[in-house]
Amino acid sequence: METIIQSLFDGALMGCIYALIALGLSLIFGVMNVVNFAHGNFVMLSMYFSFWAGSLWGIDAVLTPLITFPLLFVIGMLVYYGIIDRTLKEHYTIQIAVTVGLMTFLGAITQLAWKAQPRALSYSFIQGNIQFGGYTIALSRLTSAIISLIIIISISFFLSKTWPGRTIRATSDDSDAASLMGVDFRKTYALAFGLGSSLTAISGGLLMTFQQVDPTMGLRFGLLSWCILALAGLGSIPGLLISGLIIGIGESLAMTFWDPRARSLVIYLIFILVLWLRPRGLFGRK
Repeated sequence: METIIQSLFDGALMGCIYALIALGLSLIFGVMNVVNFAHGNFVMLSMYFSFWAGSLWGIDAVLTPLITFPLLFVIGMLVYYGIIDRTLKEHYTIQIAVTVGLMTFLGAITQLAWKAQPRALSYSFIQGNIQFGGYTIALSRLTSAIISLIIIISISFFLSKTWPGRTIRATSDDSDAASLMGVDFRKTYALAFGLGSSLTAISGGLLMTFQQVDPTMGLRFGLLSWCILALAGLGSIPGLLISGLIIGIGESLAMTFWDPRARSLVIYLIFILVLWLRPRGLFGRK
């Protein structure tokens, strides 16, 4: 029983971080209906930028989003205006081809810049463990989960209480009606893509406090975030969080009681089962 509870703790903490990763993808797909296969590579790129900032300037990984967040926002805006905006009126297969090409390009660039070997930061001030009732909780994962929850709640507040957030929601619901009300949908799309990309800077910095990065991680994070988004359905931030917890706990239980190599298999089994029972996702809007 203690092993099960420990595994549930670990999975829930990772699930919060996974939900933050998927939140950025949800903003992009929910507003623009663009299938961004490069989203996981933005997470990977953010982790490399965190490694770079930590190695060059001695910045703790948990603080690197102060630098990487605006950097990823600018990169996201450049990608939108340089690539994505030109494909919005094209067939969806063109968008898929473009984002797959972007995914491949980012993977190649990171491999050229940092080589193939894994990279990690040697120290973070949130390292260490907390003993609680006989259970061990990694301080880095606990802190990362708490920060992820704060960011998710903040984005929910931003979308519901601020004018830019409301324009994003309005454009997501009906871009034509939003345009008639004076919303510049191209600027809203750019904001959504920039914000969705920059959120990966936070998750990337948090992940670098307790794990390493290599050029193959982009594909894993991309598939993982799509699974969470599909499980949650569109239009529900609480649904993203719950779906992230489901994925994180399922992954943790598989690694504890089955085989660490089966972590992805369990994720996709959960994904297939939920979509078989609820094709719209667990919390998707009708």
